Amino acid sequence: MYSHKKHLFFDMDKTVAPARQPILSDMYEFLSSLSHSIIIVSGQEVSKIDWQSNSLPAIRLGQNGNHAVEIDGTELWNIPLEKHHEEEILSHINTLKTLIDHDIRDEWTPIEIRGSQITFSPIGNTAPVDIKMSYDPDRMKRDALIAKAPFISEELIVKIGGSTSFDYIHKDRHKGTNVAKLIEYKGWDKDECVYFGDGLFPGGNDEAVIGVIDTHPVNDHLHTYELLQKYFG
Repeated sequence: MYSHKKHLFFDMDKTVAPARQPILSDMYEFLSSLSHSIIIVSGQEVSKIDWQSNSLPAIRLGQNGNHAVEIDGTELWNIPLEKHHEEEILSHINTLKTLIDHDIRDEWTPIEIRGSQITFSPIGNTAPVDIKMSYDPDRMKRDALIAKAPFISEELIVKIGGSTSFDYIHKDRHKGTNVAKLIEYKGWDKDECVYFGDGLFPGGNDEAVIGVIDTHPVNDHLHTYELLQKYFG
């Protein structure tokens, strides 16, 4: 099915690695063994991609691709949000906070300002993994919050990301546009590219890649590993 693919794009959390946890050794060893280009596209900062992937030899598209770094560390581009964008996002997050029916624990870092992206997790971006995984597994809590307080903006969008997060980014600088930008920069054939992600659903943080290159939805990192063994083993 994918024998002609040369460039493999991946989301990070729940695709290459467990959410907010390091990559498993079997996944690391398998991806490292491939002759294909490996590209990780994540809402996380590049430094966190490096940590979570155990410095896997890969091109890193951090902050939904708005910060692009080559395998050797060469920076390709870095485009942060502007100050008025941050203010607009934080205002909406404050509105969401008024609708949440539990205490927000500041020590679990509910808001992360990452430069090109702001991420809000009602339970906390750094909450214990077991609490994060049980908080909103079916996305119903986050869907309900956005339904009550839609984010209406001329230049920005919000996507449901990871296991507990809302990811705010510029609507013209998302995973889809940045995947396309890298492919053009590299001179690759888009038909030789494929993207794996757990957020390829309506409103998910991988949705924007649909239509740019072939995409394959996954349930979690274990499912990704199973598919990789099937198609590239």
